[in-house]
Amino acid sequence: MILKKILPLFVFIHSVVFGQSLLSEHNLDLKRGEMYHEILTAPKASARGLTVFAADKITLTALRYTSVLYYADSLVADRPDIYEYNQMAGYSYSANGQPSVYWVGRDYKKIQEVYFDFETKKVSDYFYELPFKDEEILTTFSENNSFYIVTLPKLGSRLKFYIFNEGKYIQRTLDFSKFNFTDAKDRPISFNRLLESYPLQKTDENSYMQLPDVAAKLKFYVSNKAIVFTFDQNPAFTQIISIDTDTFTIAEKKVSQTALNDAKTNSFMLYGQLYQLALNKDELVLSCTGLDSVSQTKILKVEAEEAIAFKNSPLLLQTDRQIEIKDTKKFLRRANSGNAAISVYRTPNDLLVVAGAVRYIASSGYIMGLSDAGIDPSDMFPPEVQTVYFESLFDDGFVHKDVPQQRLAADYMGQFMAQNERSISFQSIFKYDYYYVLGFYDARQKKYVLLRFEDDFVR
Repeated sequence: MILKKILPLFVFIHSVVFGQSLLSEHNLDLKRGEMYHEILTAPKASARGLTVFAADKITLTALRYTSVLYYADSLVADRPDIYEYNQMAGYSYSANGQPSVYWVGRDYKKIQEVYFDFETKKVSDYFYELPFKDEEILTTFSENNSFYIVTLPKLGSRLKFYIFNEGKYIQRTLDFSKFNFTDAKDRPISFNRLLESYPLQKTDENSYMQLPDVAAKLKFYVSNKAIVFTFDQNPAFTQIISIDTDTFTIAEKKVSQTALNDAKTNSFMLYGQLYQLALNKDELVLSCTGLDSVSQTKILKVEAEEAIAFKNSPLLLQTDRQIEIKDTKKFLRRANSGNAAISVYRTPNDLLVVAGAVRYIASSGYIMGLSDAGIDPSDMFPPEVQTVYFESLFDDGFVHKDVPQQRLAADYMGQFMAQNERSISFQSIFKYDYYYVLGFYDARQKKYVLLRFEDDFVR
């Protein structure tokens, strides 16, 4: 049974239809001036708690939650100057578990850290003017209770890491000049040129990720011990660059792709395994390789005239609606016009592999694939994302499992948000322990709400 949109929000919150439960709802009154409203969720590493930072034009509020995500306390401070600092870029936690949020200006050269000490009930400010010179900001992220800014200097094959925590930052410069890089046509390319030419996408191996979120040729993963880059611009192999976050030493590994003519390729890394996809209009290959240097590569192949024996779902085309594709040949023809993409997720019972391709339909109706030069078509048109894919279930040995699929937390969350889109704002989703949390602001009730969602599993 599907509940209709006209039902009030609390019906959904307490309903079992969506496989959810209410963790917390707390009063939060963001004053007028919606253009200045901003909310950032900041889960602690290892599921040790959560802070939600919420700002309006005047105030900045920190809501603190326990390790089981019950509301515990809050502190209020003045919002940083709206003309100097226009957004919250990340967060960190001190050694004793106290949170900070980082406000940045448009060029990131000026940063204000607001540190909330819930033990002393005091709020402190720290100000930074970063020495960015001839370097471009590649990405920012918060992991392992620290806030990172990663930049690409214009000269040399280097990356700079600025790592912030509790009123200070450290800088690390890494040199990649001893490694060789090639482009999509196997021609030498400099490290700088490579990162300038392709978008870099942060990927979370602990969460379910849809294909558009993992379609980039250059991705990076962050764990508590390493930052790992995977480069798939050359269809012949996946190049893996690992950075130890304690010593900042660098290691390289290359894993060959299955050779196909004019192949579209990509990969996904999950818990020490590399899953690769290669396809063209005639053939599709899935493979799994252990990165411990002793595991053998396991390969599954299918040709255009064959049915895919290792799928658990229909062949699907997804835009604003879902259409079933009749056969492998039609599927490969569509996939070959886009950018290959693969996502792997550990469900409670299985490994879920989603394989296919992503392409863009511009507003004019002209279809454009993500180009091998790394050009984003949204620079020219507001595109509609089109995904072709199928889903497969495997055991840990990469043996296909012919079993019914279970619904994921992502399915329940998507259904909830679709049916409550007018009631909720500032949505954020994060994996916490073994379940997912959807946080949002209910402007009508003036509350901040946390809901818990879980993947279905076979008991």
